[in-house]
This record gives sequence, structure tokens and C-alpha cells, in this order.
Amino acid sequence: MISGIVIDAHGEKLPGVTVQINELNRGSVTDHVGHYTFPNLKSGNYTITASFIGFQKYNQRFTIKDRKPISINITLKEAVTQLNEVTVMAKSESQELHESVASVAVLETKKLYAQSNNTSDVIKQISGVNVRQTGGFGSSADVYINGMSGKQVKFFLDGIPLSYYGSGLGLNVLPVNLMEQIEVYKGVVPVDLGADALGGAINIKSRKEYINYLDASYSLGSFNTHKVNLNGQYVNSENHLIAGVNSFYNHSDNNYKVDVEIPDQFGNPEPTTVRRFHDQFTNYLVNAYAGVYDKKYADRLVFSARFSGLDDDIQHNAVMAQPYGQVTYDESTLGFSANYEKEEILPRMALKWYGGVNMTSGNFVDTTLNAYTWDGEVYDRRTDGGEISTSRNLLSLHSRNAVSRLNLHHNPWEKGQFTLNVFSSRFNRYGKDPIAAEFYGEDFYANPTTLIKNATGLAYEHAFSTALVSYTGVKHFYMMADGYAIQNMEFQPNKQTVSNFGVSQSLRYRFFRDFLAKASYEYATRLPDETELFGDFTLVRPNPFLNPEQSHNANLGFQFNTQKLKVELNTFYRLTDNIIWLRTSQFFAQYQNLLKALVKGLDVEVQYQPFDFIRLKANATYQDIRNRSSRSVTGSVDNRYYDARLPNIPYLFGNGEVRYQKSDFLGTNSRFSAWWSASYVHEFYLYWAVDGNKDLKNTIPSQFIQNIGVSYALPADRFSVSLEPTNLFDQKAFDNFSVQRPGRALYVTLRTYLH
Repeated sequence: MISGIVIDAHGEKLPGVTVQINELNRGSVTDHVGHYTFPNLKSGNYTITASFIGFQKYNQRFTIKDRKPISINITLKEAVTQLNEVTVMAKSESQELHESVASVAVLETKKLYAQSNNTSDVIKQISGVNVRQTGGFGSSADVYINGMSGKQVKFFLDGIPLSYYGSGLGLNVLPVNLMEQIEVYKGVVPVDLGADALGGAINIKSRKEYINYLDASYSLGSFNTHKVNLNGQYVNSENHLIAGVNSFYNHSDNNYKVDVEIPDQFGNPEPTTVRRFHDQFTNYLVNAYAGVYDKKYADRLVFSARFSGLDDDIQHNAVMAQPYGQVTYDESTLGFSANYEKEEILPRMALKWYGGVNMTSGNFVDTTLNAYTWDGEVYDRRTDGGEISTSRNLLSLHSRNAVSRLNLHHNPWEKGQFTLNVFSSRFNRYGKDPIAAEFYGEDFYANPTTLIKNATGLAYEHAFSTALVSYTGVKHFYMMADGYAIQNMEFQPNKQTVSNFGVSQSLRYRFFRDFLAKASYEYATRLPDETELFGDFTLVRPNPFLNPEQSHNANLGFQFNTQKLKVELNTFYRLTDNIIWLRTSQFFAQYQNLLKALVKGLDVEVQYQPFDFIRLKANATYQDIRNRSSRSVTGSVDNRYYDARLPNIPYLFGNGEVRYQKSDFLGTNSRFSAWWSASYVHEFYLYWAVDGNKDLKNTIPSQFIQNIGVSYALPADRFSVSLEPTNLFDQKAFDNFSVQRPGRALYVTLRTYLH
């Protein structure tokens, strides 16, 4: 008999080693302690070999005499193999989405974490997108996507409408540190988002990293601007537990200089430059979450509790014609939610569900009898009425908002996928105003308002080949609104129910690896939301009689994508009826149904990266928006406004950026970045172009705003600092007529990231 053990060079016993006696063609495998044995051997000369993956083969001659047992212990030496270098090329998740059947632009936000950016600052860099704000930081923002604007464009956070979370989490103030990427849908809005968007939507994907980390940043800037972000997460990888906190705090005095007119001692208006005096804005969020991941019963199950809010000084009316000195609005929201995801809830079926409830309290205060000038001085005192309202207001508002989103993906066969999405929401609000009640003789605000919405979508995506992909969808929208308006001191209730269908068809064809085309058509419906129907009780009055908007939307686009060069061209066509637009006056604003409009246009974007450390990007958009309403709708005595360009909407704008980034700066493994960016908006008229003398018309002037910045980050982003001058040449900036945006400003951002 021959036996022994097999060990490595360190003396560790090796199980599973193959041991053979070549002459007898007999083999054995070492047991768990590295032992082997061959019994019943005859006398003679033999060769024993041992082989094991990762070790050199062992050979030894031995002789058996008189059938005496022999012990041979074997030591295997490690085999060192030099492998050739292998490079794996693949597209990122964002690039895969960008080249999917959807007409979507994708912006990854990780590179922006060290900068002082809000979501509205970021998305305006995307082709076809323009953002118009009514002032400085925290002011309301309207987003335009390929001719669609305002509330026609829906905003989502992980597929849930952003408006559901309350004003404290508005698009204009949401920090980029909370998000992973931003998706801008320019054509058909996929049924996954489950809302009544009218040919445009923006979806923000939040960070979902299963790692321990702490991400903190502080930004200090002009106009006493402070931005604090603190995000942290703990992951127990053994038990698959996760817990974390997302939080931010923003504040700005918005006391930038504006050019205005102030009456002199004789009451004559004199041009002068002053600082805004009553425009402070603060918002905040604390969101705590905990749950599990990668469990048998759930890929992700997370429960969240959050508290958010804002404090806002209201400086002026919609067209900056009247300053306010004491009008304020504050709001706080307490919310709870649950999020469940399972990839294989049933064979070849994935499920996602979100459910949540929010409770919001707001206070609108407009009680002073003082009348202010732009320098903050009291020049008169009224006998009645507030700065905004006829009655004066000491209004408290309370609302409840509940949502549910169910999403199912089913792949019955390899090339096809069905998607079912059901989104439901219920909004209730009531108020209390003792001052207005005394004025009207009744507290109208105590009457509750209710808005119930449901959006159901079913889609089928089919890959006929690697080149041709089709996406077909059908949607149903339901709304029940119960509200009221106060007109001429009379209470006017209204209740309406709406049911509408929508359909869509998208195609993508890849001509070759780097070149593809997309085409889509959608008949879409957008239902009015709670602010349009019920007002905000500050600057926007209610209009519960609004009808839904309908639109025929068509898109045709082309993409050319290589490692260094990316070119995208998108053309669009929209025919929209019952457009809901915000009619503004000197004292208030109100949403109304008015026009039918035809929108035609195109946007183009070019990105070029000649070297790894430098990237150039430029885009431009032209949109021609024409009136298609008859004179009976426009109120004109003739058809002079037919086919006229709609006023107060920019029609030509673009952006550019040059960014330098060196990952191994001066051989220190640190990262240095420098960038220049610019935005251009061509002049446009406040009112109809066909009316009045061209030289005397109210015009929003052409603007070319430039920004620069530099940042330096230690390895692994353990610490970074950035310096950003904005509006570098202190140009006068206007998004809306006569409403000045901030001039030159400077921001410094410090950030640490530990993981």
C-alpha cells in the first residue's frame, strides 16, 4: 500500500487534489485533510503524479519491494501564470436608457456633487429645455420642454409626482446631492411614470448605493446664501439591512440689486437701483429611512419618514410692478411612505409598489395696511385691504395627500415585455381665515376642496431584432374635482368629473452600431392640478371650472454616438387644445383655458471629447409656437391673431460648456476640474407681435449669461472645494418681463465624502 498527504508550500493540507499511478492507470482524490491512499499494489517500479488547479504538476518515481507499505508526502508548488490584459467595453445604464426606444436625455449628477447646484440650474443645460424663474433662489420655476411649458411638464422623484412631496421639495430648490441621475423625456412619457404629462416629463432618480457612506457639504455665497447637505447611510451586508438619513437646509436673503422706479417728493417716479428688501427664502428636509434588501421576499423594502418645509417672503407680484413689504407664506409637510421591489415576484414578472401619505400645513399672512416702495420705505397707509388681497388674509391651510403606485413588468417571451402601471392620488384641503371671514361675512376658506386622480397605463415593448424596437402604450385618466371660486364676493362652488384616454407609439431603429433613429406619436391628456383648480391663496386665485388639455405630439430624432463624439437631433410637432395658461395682472394671477396652439421646432446637441481630460458641449433649440384658435376664442374682432406667434414664450435659446477634468492632477491622485458655461435666450415679446409699434413694444431682451468654476478634490473625494462665479459679467438677467434675476454672484462649496 502507498499513502500520504498533499500540502502546499505553506504546509496547508490540500483537499480535492487528483493523485494518479500512471502505470496502473489508477487515480484517487485527497480527502478533507489532504490524505490519499492506494491499497493492494504488487511489487514493482511506479510513477506517482499529483495535479491541482493553481499548482505545478508533481511527478515522482518509487519502488515497492516485498509488498511493504510506503508513505509519500507530496508538496505542491504554486503555478504563476501571466495573463494577457483584457479590456471589457460596455455602455452605462444611463447610456442604455439614452439609446432606448424612449426620446430621453439623461444627465448623471455625481460629477456635480461638489458644486453649488439646484435641479433647475442643472436641467437648463439640456437641449430643448428652458427654465424661467420669477426671481432669485427659491422663486417659482416654469420648465419648457420642446414647446411644452409650465404644468404641461411633469416632475417626478423615482416615478412619484414631485408636487406630492410639498413645496419644500420643489424642483427649483432640490439639491443634486440627493440624486443619481436626471431623465428628461421629450416625447412619449412612458407608462412607468404614470401621470398625465403632455409630451414632456422630468424624472429624478435618487441615490441607491448599498454602501456605508457619509456625504456632507456646505456652500456659502452671495446674497447671504447658505446651502447645507448631510446624507449618510449604514448597510449591514451580513443581514442585508439598510438605514440612512437625507437632509438639507437652504437659505438666501435674495437681496440682489434691481433697477426700479421710486416716487420722489412730488410723486414722480425716478429711476434708481436698490437691493431687494423682503425676499428671504428658507427650505429644509430631514428624511429618515430603514429597510432590507436582497431578501427572498423582497429585493428592496424601505420605510421612510420625512419632515420638510419652507419660509418665503413674497417680494412682488407676477410682473414685478408692485413691491410687498410684509406678505409671507410658510409651509411644513410630514410624510410617511413604503417602497417595495421584487424582481421575480412571479416567474418572469417584476413588481414595484409605492404608497405614502403627506400632511401639510401652510400659513399665508397679508394683514398690513402699509404701502411700500422698492427701497423698503412706507410711503402710504391704506384704509382697508392687504398688499395682495382685497380682504386681507391671516389664512391657515391644511391638506392631506395620499398616493399609491403599482408597477408590473412581465416578460412572457424573450423579445417582449408588458408594463402595467396604476397611479392613484387623493388630495383634500381646508382652511381658516378669521380676517377674511370678517370681511366677507363668511369664512369661505373653511369649505373643503377635494381632488381625486387615477392614471392607468398599459404598454408592450417588442424587439423585432437588435435594430428595430417598438413601444405601444394606452393610458386612461380619471379626475374628480370638488372646489370653489370667490368672485365679486360670492361663493361659487363647482364639481366636475373627467375621463379621458390616451395612446402612444414609439419606434427605434439602429442603422449601425453608432447611429440610430427614433420616432414617436402620442395623443395625450393633462388634467388640471390642485393649484390650477383651487389656487394657492397667495398670488394664484382658484378656477375650478378648468377643462383638461389635449395634445397630438409627434417626435423624430437621430443619434450618433461614438467614444469621442455624440450628436443628437430632435424634431417635434405639437397640436394642443384647451391650453391652460397663467393669466397675470398687476394684483393677482389665475389659470385659464384659452388657446389652441401649434408647436413646431427642433433641438440639436453636440458633445465632443477629444481627450480624456476635456469635454465640449453645445446645444440649441428653436420652437415656433403659433395660435390656432378662432377669433371667438381670442376675443378679437377679426382673425389677426390666427397663426401669430404666442407671446411671452422664448423661441430661440441654447447652452454651451467647456469642462476640463484631470483625475491624476500633478501625480497626486487628486482631481482638478475647471469649467466655463453659458446660456443664451433670444429676445421675445411680452404681448402679441401683431399688435403695436415694434419699437415701443414690451420686450424681454436677449441675454447671454456666462459662468465659470474650479474645483479640487482629494483621492476618493474625501475632501473637495469648489469656487463658482455666476453671471460673470454682471449682465441684467430676465426670465419674465421686468422681473430681474440676480446679477454677478460668487459661491464657495466645501464637501467631504467618506465611505
